[in-house]
Amino acid sequence: MKASISFPELQNILQEKTEQNIGFAFVDDKTVKVTYPLNLGIIKKDLSADLTIVEMEGSNLLVKVDAGRGTDTLLGTALSLLKNKIPEGLIEKRSEGMLLLHLGQIEQVKTVFDAIQVNDIHVLDSGLEVEGGLK
Repeated sequence: MKASISFPELQNILQEKTEQNIGFAFVDDKTVKVTYPLNLGIIKKDLSADLTIVEMEGSNLLVKVDAGRGTDTLLGTALSLLKNKIPEGLIEKRSEGMLLLHLGQIEQVKTVFDAIQVNDIHVLDSGLEVEGGLK
């Protein structure tokens, strides 16, 4: 079984939940470019990073973040900006640009993981595709 979500749908959900305009673009079948417009008054800049899917285990997704030399600084800044806008414990920072996303903490996603065993996630030109089967 396959299910997909388009990048615009994902952007709308994140906009609604976090009040942040986060953009997504295809890089390859395991990598998506994430862009965040940083606005600190006089400083306005788009921050971007490549997120590569490393492993899916249950409802936890391990991703590698690559934003060049400043990856760890960018991760720290992004997580502090989103701290009050995302559920506590949703994102666990690991070493060397790795993040563990506890997707089961998102109520709508938890419902899916309760019914479906996710086997893989692919990045498509237009969004994300999840492969799995009923439990």
